[in-house]
Amino acid sequence: MLSPFWEKSPRRLRKPPGSRRLRSNIVACRFNNTVKILLASQALWTEVDDGLQIAESTYQAQGWEKPRRIIMVRQETDKRPRAAGKKITKIRRQPEQLELFPDVAELGKFRYSCFITSLSLPARAVYDLYRGRADSENRIKEIKYDFSADKFVSQNFWATEACDAFIIMAYNFISLFRHAIINSGQNHFLKTIRYKILSIPAYIEKKGDKRILRLVRTMNQRQAFLGLWRTADEFEITQTKWV
Repeated sequence: MLSPFWEKSPRRLRKPPGSRRLRSNIVACRFNNTVKILLASQALWTEVDDGLQIAESTYQAQGWEKPRRIIMVRQETDKRPRAAGKKITKIRRQPEQLELFPDVAELGKFRYSCFITSLSLPARAVYDLYRGRADSENRIKEIKYDFSADKFVSQNFWATEACDAFIIMAYNFISLFRHAIINSGQNHFLKTIRYKILSIPAYIEKKGDKRILRLVRTMNQRQAFLGLWRTADEFEITQTKWV
């Protein structure tokens, strides 16, 4: 069914004739110099929470057919030490623009985030909506770097789909292990799980008629490690019956 739109690269699809672009979207904006100037020249900010201010404007990047709505967020680092976003440390300005912007040191008091959206929701609602899904970028990064989702090459569509399916299945197994067995409140990447739990140096020692597995772990670490095995031994997958 997809063959008419499939090109030489299995990762690239041609747009089917008559198809429409998605109308509702929120996309994080890259911090190029134009966006930095837009942030620096923004005079009206609405404080929606302690140390959190939001503004909106329009922005047209090079190659865009028309301007788009941009939601700008800045968080004061003194009041929000763990604020997400980027700091503005340098702006390339023309001589006639020098008086239009505040000093860079003043800009450095905040962390900034920008979002391009086609939604007509209030700016705060757009920001909250994006925050609700922001962690998905970390999951995509994990699948890419820990599970090598971008490393396999296949010229066959179904082979590519099969590889993707196995990668997602492996990710789901590790995710289940992470939440049901480790249950530490932290989303450790596979690399961390491998080094801390799965790849543990050990040797087998024979003592009389018994063989003993010696783990290279301190006593405190050993108790936590054995606790994971006990949790795994008691874990049961419940089956849901669909009506």
